[in-house]
Amino acid sequence: MRELFNAEVVLTRFPGKGGWTYAAVGELPFQVKTHFGTLAVSGQVDDVVLEGAQLMPMGQGRRFLPVNAALRKQLGKQAGDVVHLRLYAVELAPALTVSMADLVDCLAEMPPALAAFQRLGPAAQQQWLTWVELAETDEGKTARVEQAIERLAQGVLAPPKA
Repeated sequence: MRELFNAEVVLTRFPGKGGWTYAAVGELPFQVKTHFGTLAVSGQVDDVVLEGAQLMPMGQGRRFLPVNAALRKQLGKQAGDVVHLRLYAVELAPALTVSMADLVDCLAEMPPALAAFQRLGPAAQQQWLTWVELAETDEGKTARVEQAIERLAQGVLAPPKA
């Protein structure tokens, strides 16, 4: 795991009613592209282990870790208190990608499916690959490869409409 942050910080509270208590992390030591600027992290606040935590954007490249009431109670700390914060980036598994070579290798498991696929022109072959890749999950992509094998073996020359 890549360490993002390891330092003493003061818990701070956003002003106003309902303001969050947080630990400012500042800028990260490397660029991270994330959805909506959040970043999944694990680590520790003092001796309390963090699971499923998210760094949130503060603007201008800075981030903060929300410290909710339950965590503050565990720590016995409030806004203004110092905590030791150690954070690691949660490494997410990369999404499954299916190349043309991967698809052909899978089709080779059923020779009639491979033969039908090889009779298609490049544009029609690309349609099959695109249809597989458009599945939203890894499981969906795997299921679509299996469907492609079955359909091509049955002589269906075009993928289903998405």
